[in-house]
Amino acid sequence: MSRQPDAAGRSPRLPGRILVAFRLVLAAVGIWWVAQVGSTIFEPNLRQVAERLGRGETYDTEGLRSMASPVRAGEARLCDVKGRRNALLIQLRVASSSIEKADLSHLDQDVGDVAGLSKELLVCSPSDGFAWLGLYWAEIHSGGAGPKAWSYLAQSYRFAPHEAWIQLIRATLVLRSGPAIPDALRPSAVADFDDIFRARLYPSAAVIYKSSSARMRTVLLDQTCGYPSEPRAVFLHYVKEQGLSIEHRCYPARTNSSAQPNELSRARADFRQE
Repeated sequence: MSRQPDAAGRSPRLPGRILVAFRLVLAAVGIWWVAQVGSTIFEPNLRQVAERLGRGETYDTEGLRSMASPVRAGEARLCDVKGRRNALLIQLRVASSSIEKADLSHLDQDVGDVAGLSKELLVCSPSDGFAWLGLYWAEIHSGGAGPKAWSYLAQSYRFAPHEAWIQLIRATLVLRSGPAIPDALRPSAVADFDDIFRARLYPSAAVIYKSSSARMRTVLLDQTCGYPSEPRAVFLHYVKEQGLSIEHRCYPARTNSSAQPNELSRARADFRQE
């Protein structure tokens, strides 16, 4: 004879109203969580923005300015070296944009913020080569090229002689000064370009060459004479893409014309294999 299952053996079921209420609570918690922490997940942080700027992406200058604002008093005791370095990188882009656009309403403040962020970074990391570079740049644009600016640059070379990402920024900023660069610092300035060329970062080397003074361009080309013809052909290709030509003993007419395509292809093939 069959038996009816007793009440004790049944799985308990939540009443409909309780289940609906439970789901509403979960939804409310989810909304609260997004409101509290969602911005830190879905909005780009300083590191992400700095990396994207390094890749050539563009952002609204006003938005960048607010992101890179100097550290507030309540945060001054926190030594987040990477965060402060990213903020300085962003602010350097903001200030450069103000100079390019001749934005007089923000120029002085933006340059001053580069100096301020550099000093804040040095408080946490006195040997940070990028912070010293920031001070150099700010001094050049506020006080001019003088002993104070060059002393900051010397510290940048001292603490970061071969950090590629700093060299890519520093070479572009410094080599345009040409004859004004003190004799004691000129070898370090040329070494930045040489390191970039040796690393086969030819597009960047071409941009640096274009931004350099006429006198320094000759010095940079002299530096490339010790390299084989193939990398020089690739470099020449990217210099031409910048709208420039080269007349130099290490770049004869043969390199500038018919011999270039074959050498360019071989050099690119070697680069891909590495």
